[in-house]
Amino acid sequence: MAGMPLTAFAESTSLTIDLSKQHYIGANSEIQRNKFFNLHTRPGDPGTAEIDLLYIKNELNAGFGRLFWGPMSVAGSVDYPSTEFAITNGPDNITNIESAWSYPYYSKRVVATEHPRTVMLEGNDPVKGARWAADYFEHYFNDETRPLFYEPMNEPFVHADDFVDGPWDPVANAAVQRQMTRWFDEIGREFDARGLETQVVGFSSAWPSFELNDFGHWESRQKMFMDNAGDNMDAFSFHLYDGVNVTGQDNIRSGSNADAIIDIIETYSHIKWGEVRPHALTEYGGIVQGFPDEYSPEKSSQELRSYNHILFSLLEREDRLLTSVPFITGAAQWYYQANNFNPYSATVFRPDPDKIIAGKVNGLLPTEKAKFFLLWSDVKGKRIVVDETDPDLVVQAFNYGDTVYLALNNFEDGEKVVNLDFIASSNVLESVRIKRLVVPENLAAIYTDETDDIAPTSLTMAAHETAVLAFKYSDNISQDEVVRTSSYYSDTYLQAIVADSTVQFNFTDVLTEQNSLSFADAMAATIPFDQSAVDAIASPNVKRYAAIMKSYDRSFARILAKYPDNWESSSDFLRLAARVERSSAAKEALQYHYSQHGYNDSDGIAMIKMGIARKHDKSKQPKLVFNGHTIGVPNDWKGYDQAPRDDFFGTIEVPVPAKFVKHNHNTVDITFSDTQGQVSSVILEVDVPEPIQHVAVDAVEMEKTYLSINKDKPFRLNATALPAAATNKFLLWSSSDASVATVNNDGIVTPVSPGDVSITATSYDGGHSGVTELTIRDQLTVRNTVVVTTDISEIDPTNALTLDLDYSTDIPRDVTFELRSPTNEWMGLARATVAEGDGTVQITLNFAEDLPSGNNYRLIAALRSVGGDWRTGVDSHVFNFNVRSPYTPPEPEEGNLFVDNGGFERGDLGDWTLTYGSTGLAKVKEEAARTGRFGVEFDATDGAIGIVMDQTVLPTDIMQPDKLYKLSFWLKRTTPSDQTSGPWAGGFTQFVNNTDGFKTSGQQWYGGTNVGEWFLVEKEFTGQDWPEVGTFIEINLRTAGNTWYADDFKLEDITPEPQAPENLLGENADFEYGNLDNWQMVFGSTGTIDVIADAAKDGNYGARLDTTDGRIGIFVDHTILPDDVMQAGKTYRLSFDMRRVSGTGWAGGFAHFTNNTGEYVRSPQGPWHGTTSVGEWIAVEKIIEGIVDWPESGTFIELNMVTQGDGHVWDIDNVVLNDISEIDE
Repeated sequence: MAGMPLTAFAESTSLTIDLSKQHYIGANSEIQRNKFFNLHTRPGDPGTAEIDLLYIKNELNAGFGRLFWGPMSVAGSVDYPSTEFAITNGPDNITNIESAWSYPYYSKRVVATEHPRTVMLEGNDPVKGARWAADYFEHYFNDETRPLFYEPMNEPFVHADDFVDGPWDPVANAAVQRQMTRWFDEIGREFDARGLETQVVGFSSAWPSFELNDFGHWESRQKMFMDNAGDNMDAFSFHLYDGVNVTGQDNIRSGSNADAIIDIIETYSHIKWGEVRPHALTEYGGIVQGFPDEYSPEKSSQELRSYNHILFSLLEREDRLLTSVPFITGAAQWYYQANNFNPYSATVFRPDPDKIIAGKVNGLLPTEKAKFFLLWSDVKGKRIVVDETDPDLVVQAFNYGDTVYLALNNFEDGEKVVNLDFIASSNVLESVRIKRLVVPENLAAIYTDETDDIAPTSLTMAAHETAVLAFKYSDNISQDEVVRTSSYYSDTYLQAIVADSTVQFNFTDVLTEQNSLSFADAMAATIPFDQSAVDAIASPNVKRYAAIMKSYDRSFARILAKYPDNWESSSDFLRLAARVERSSAAKEALQYHYSQHGYNDSDGIAMIKMGIARKHDKSKQPKLVFNGHTIGVPNDWKGYDQAPRDDFFGTIEVPVPAKFVKHNHNTVDITFSDTQGQVSSVILEVDVPEPIQHVAVDAVEMEKTYLSINKDKPFRLNATALPAAATNKFLLWSSSDASVATVNNDGIVTPVSPGDVSITATSYDGGHSGVTELTIRDQLTVRNTVVVTTDISEIDPTNALTLDLDYSTDIPRDVTFELRSPTNEWMGLARATVAEGDGTVQITLNFAEDLPSGNNYRLIAALRSVGGDWRTGVDSHVFNFNVRSPYTPPEPEEGNLFVDNGGFERGDLGDWTLTYGSTGLAKVKEEAARTGRFGVEFDATDGAIGIVMDQTVLPTDIMQPDKLYKLSFWLKRTTPSDQTSGPWAGGFTQFVNNTDGFKTSGQQWYGGTNVGEWFLVEKEFTGQDWPEVGTFIEINLRTAGNTWYADDFKLEDITPEPQAPENLLGENADFEYGNLDNWQMVFGSTGTIDVIADAAKDGNYGARLDTTDGRIGIFVDHTILPDDVMQAGKTYRLSFDMRRVSGTGWAGGFAHFTNNTGEYVRSPQGPWHGTTSVGEWIAVEKIIEGIVDWPESGTFIELNMVTQGDGHVWDIDNVVLNDISEIDE
């Protein structure tokens, strides 16, 4: 816009818009919107509702362009149904179409296609299959429903390998492609033979990289198809994508590469058939890479650049375009149901996150793809002339009534300033509406829609921006002249490039601007232009040459007057021409005339479109000579430099003065300085002005003659002024009853009240009219949905099932649900009638007895006609649930002082109470569980909340000085729910006693910033000297406005147990080595000792001492005992287990310390150990005190059994020696 900033790096260009001149491309001037603005789907796409189709029709002003279904999908095998079968069953299909809820949005302008796997079955027969395909389209549709286009297979050649066994086999692959081609050929032939209006298109090329293998790709695929099936094709279909479509190079096709692909198809078509067969772009767009699966505006925006870039190439060829479908799909329910409700990248709709309830999508939102259609939604009318020469700026302009639409597209990677020059009009501008769409790389689209009352004089366009400006004037605009753009094709193509070797392309029968015929014009065919002759002309001769030409023109004018119809063959003209042959001055005069004035009256620009394929290091600027005139070739072309591609393959547009175009024969000579590559095609494009021929409107055709719509939503009607070539097709719309409905001049009807009304479209030219009889229904346009909102994924046994169901309905209906058992037995149905609109209804289904436990009960909720059965349903919600076995809380965890409800597994707070002063809520809920079935939700939305456990459960003397406790529990913050972190939030825990004044253990705080993650809270409390009763523990959450889940509360007494003193006897004091290691026999022992299993009290071994042959003793010496083991003030405890095995009477022994380092010393023997009992284990404990200091080494301890005699046998185990000196103190 005027006043927008101009950066130092922005390129500048200008364009002129001439409102007085109507522009034709071939025979086409008016934009036929249904050729361009279609979704790659059909009305009634699963997951969509009428409210979505209204958005497409009213807001996006788009149609429906492609569906995947056809005769081979119906057949399902190579046993193709008979013609009689089609005649019998076809009417049912027609009825189904016309009775569908989506029929008001139905369009015949749809491409029906199928996957190759439905066609290329084992034993497939193209001839029989073609017969069935024709039967299907003849009998399964009527004239109102029959699709206009049929593409027998989608992208078949890239799937050819699917039908070849084993590893890659190029020969077998090519054979499959030829069989696929035969299918297209036979179907086209059969359709033509029957006169079906459905047009057959193919072959739906996914990967038109024609230049590969020096155009071997072209030869083996597109050309092969055109040679073998082209005679019976109504159009050639192919797909253009920026990026990789199934296979091929990752590149940008939009721009020069797309043009080169289309140009070579057109050229070969013209060579082969003398005409250009139309194109059908059944898919085009961009391939998005590098984004995660999740939806984002950034991801959804990236293809928008490609849609617009390719669209402009198609708009330039509307006269030879059958249809086009940007790859923008509907809702793709199949995808989001399998991908966590993330939409397919190409969809125009996505699930509304706020309306995904219980795993069911109940509403859709537009994606960024909608902005493509929004940008173009208003554009209509006939073309007007726009002049621009920048290859990276493409422009289209249209006029409808009082509005001019100017569409601009910037192919540059940087900004471009576009200066706008409107050729003066007497009309007064009232306003300008500017829509702009910018998609920065990897960022979200920026779409703006603004209106101003001052027209901009320039527009600064961002990189790859598309803009549509609507200039509204005070009155209708009319044109007084026509400019027709015609394309001319050479008689050759694909010429190899050899250094310094000229390749020539010829064009004949070219229309030129010829207001009057001069003698030079008449001689143009016989006098070849010679630039060198012109270069040799001396300046003084110029005036003489002008006089010579005037003389010849006077003579020629007399001949024309005398022979108006046959001047070329008249003797007078032949003599005049022969005179020129004899006159060098005349020849020089003609040469000079041609250099200055050319061969016609045009002062405009013609375009040579040169398609070349070359390596990147080869020249792209050959010497180009047009009809003898050397023309400079620009080093610029539409779009990018193609550097990421293996080769350059693109069309370079070469502007030439249109005055150099001849009517009868034109030559383009191209010479490169280096060898390699091909000139793929050369097309000559010429603009010729014509006087406007007024074609009167003779009828107005309505898209729908009868229609019913709902009372609450607008509806766009379409009408067409006929014939197609009519000059002024502007329509005026009117309503017969404004109290029922009104209509604006775009044909958008706004309901006012239920009733019947006639909507009339009247031609501005001639007053012809068409009428749609419209019924406004007393019905709302809402998405008919039902969804169960009660969570019953698992329930306890019950004899009544009560559910909350959310619904929306356009008329009164029944909300129902029914239940089937795990074995699919019907168990009952409940229903409630609801009014139109939306709301929640609660319904209960009762049973004679409790539902038995089991998995996969099936619940079916439905929205049905009042009193209707399943056949009247318009929506449903189906899911499975389980009935649990009766719940038994787990056994209390040992050591948990909260006993049986630390995890709230009783299903309620139980002995827990709320902290004094709590204003929040604490609820035991299943969803709050971390483990088990239940947990507790702390809701501090309205203030702090806490829970308390007192001494009804806790021990009475819980808080004592020698105690230590640990409280642990798990906590998860659940707010804010849409974030992973937030400001710090938490609370504290403490012990409290109020028996004798307030006492607290001190507040221990916990919390954090994370949201949605469980974390463990652990706090320790040291005991205090509190009263034995009145103690309780609090767990508090204090940060208002937050909620938490908590579970697995545990309070443990972790007071340390007293540590047992060290056993000074070392590792084998209990004989568990199975031997006497570390033990030795006391000097003078005559009894025996054995370490055996039978002697063990604990463990695996004990010692058996036998005194039958005399006393026996064992000892541990100073190598095991501490060096200073026996010192004054020391006290030791020796303990062991003893069992008498045999013998009678009292028997026993003694134990003491001894030291032999110097003088032999020993400790008092103290009390002896012994017993009269046999077979019983006795615990023996002896206290031995140090009286005086002994040497630090040489001390040992003895354990003796001294009662001698037959049968005195003892078992000894678990011998322990402890230093208890400090303990005694």
